[in-house]
Amino acid sequence: MLNRKNENYASLYKDIKLSHETLQTALKFLLEKNMIKKEGLGHKKSHYKITEKGKKYLSILNQLKSFE
Repeated sequence: MLNRKNENYASLYKDIKLSHETLQTALKFLLEKNMIKKEGLGHKKSHYKITEKGKKYLSILNQLKSFE
C-alpha cells in the first residue's frame, strides 16, 4: 500500500483490513525504523510516505517473495 505516492490512514485501514490497534502498531514500528514518514497534522489530514530506506527493504522483501 505504501509504495503508492501518498496514503492516508483511512485508506490504509480500509484497504489493508487490519484492526485499528494492529495498524497503529505497524505504523509506529515503521515510523520508528524510518521506513515511512508521516506528513500533515491530525488523524484525518496525515499522509504516510515510504522513505528511501523503506523502498530498499520493500525491494528486498519482494525479491524474497519471488522465491516462493
